[in-house]
Order: sequence, then C-alpha cells, then structure tokens
Amino acid sequence: MNIDMLRSSEVLGARQRQLRDILLMSESIQQLADNNDWAEAVAQQIDRRALMDLFFAQACSPSESQQVAEVIEAVLEIDQKVADVLYHQRSAMLTDANQSRQNVRNVDAYLNHSLA
Repeated sequence: MNIDMLRSSEVLGARQRQLRDILLMSESIQQLADNNDWAEAVAQQIDRRALMDLFFAQACSPSESQQVAEVIEAVLEIDQKVADVLYHQRSAMLTDANQSRQNVRNVDAYLNHSLA
C-alpha cells in the first residue's frame, strides 16, 4: 500500500493506523507552520513524537518495512519544508528587527540634530 492509499484507506490494521496518524500529523504540522501557528505546531510535534515513540517501540515486520520507509521519507521531506519556513520567517524577523533599530537610530539622529 503506497502513501496515498494509506492516507485515504478506511480499513487499516493498528500499525497502519499509527503510521497514517504520524504522516497526517506531520502534514498538519506543515500546514500550521505555513500559517505561522508555531505554538500549535510545537504542541502537535510533541504529540507526533509520542506517536513515533509508540510506533517504533515495536520492530517493523518485513512486510511493512517498505511502507514504513516511504512514510519516514515523506515525514523527513515535510520536516525539511517546516524547517525552511522557520528559517525564512526567522530571517524576515531579523530583517524587521534590524530595520526597527535603524529607524530608532534615525529618529535619535533627527532629534539630536533638530535640538542642537
């Protein structure tokens, strides 16, 4: 069963449901990051970590190893996208902070010049 089928399948075993939950939660974290809802993204990331710990507490059977590998690859790609969003937003915030500091310096210089 490929990832698309895993996402949409109604009939899954317990391990497949856990795997799907990990994938869907990862996708939800990406949506939250894209929407700048970092508090909820972090909360879901904590929950996802607990799901992953539970899932990987049991060894993967040979029959599920391909599907698990595909989901891990998808989760890693999603996590990279979330990291990219975070990096971009961090850079934008630093730029804004630098601009604010420059604006304060400009106002100070103007006031010093106008009061002199």
